[in-house]
Amino acid sequence: MTRLPPLNALKAFAVAAREGSFTHAGEVLHVTQGAISRQIKQLETALGVPLFLRVHQAVELTPAGKELADTLGRLFAEMEVAVHRATGQQQPQMLTVNAPPTFATRWLAPRLSDFRARHPHIDLSITTDRIAAMREARALDCLIVFDQQPWPRSDCEAVMKESHVMVSSPALWRGGKPPALPGATLLHVVDGGQRLPVWEQWIAQHGPRELDARPGLNFSTLDQAISAAIAGAGVVIVDEAMVVRELQSGELVRHNNLSVDGPFAYWFVVPNRQAHSAHTTPARVHDFKVWLMERAQSD
Repeated sequence: MTRLPPLNALKAFAVAAREGSFTHAGEVLHVTQGAISRQIKQLETALGVPLFLRVHQAVELTPAGKELADTLGRLFAEMEVAVHRATGQQQPQMLTVNAPPTFATRWLAPRLSDFRARHPHIDLSITTDRIAAMREARALDCLIVFDQQPWPRSDCEAVMKESHVMVSSPALWRGGKPPALPGATLLHVVDGGQRLPVWEQWIAQHGPRELDARPGLNFSTLDQAISAAIAGAGVVIVDEAMVVRELQSGELVRHNNLSVDGPFAYWFVVPNRQAHSAHTTPARVHDFKVWLMERAQSD
């Protein structure tokens, strides 16, 4: 039987393939970048094939390297699960997630108790930083982005599309009827200095054509606009998924059964350093993604 390469070299290669960087692999394994480079060179010599292409300051997997990374990623994950099962323990794991502020506050946070009940060994670190490029997401395990299209060169999958509805506080209603739009205060969200045209899109599809959508109150986040609507400050066009609890409790009431599908969606993104293969995606990321998709679909 052919002698297998040293386990340390195989582990160094698997982590470097997952991280997309010798330096990051060294940080994960608590060794120097030089040690990772030497172990991978040793592995390439033993196998007789190159596993990485060195391109300037970056590294890329060769076809042989990708095939080996896929298999090793799966095997090391299975070994980790087997060890935890043998000891009757699940090792605590930290999952770092970034999400838009309103999504994190109004959709994700109320459902986290369900995630913890299913995966008590996974601790979450949730941030709401504004991330516009993949290079800004390197330190994250995964992120949820609000965009019109999937991110290129990443593991990206749609979670849910926005569906706009018109809502206001019942305090503004009179005789069981919603406030008349001519004369009502319209609530807007401003993003990047530009007011989002959700009212214009609503008017174009459902009217009333004579309504001037420009006046009103402007807010920097949808969460602020929703809070203002709950307080009776005016009428807002909002993604229905963000006000599920308020509609159920009666804090907000839909004006009608109409809706407008927005151009944006929430996308689940795994940074490209972890997107070489589904087999190399950490189990904690996979578990969170499966839970997220199931909850979005059930809701």
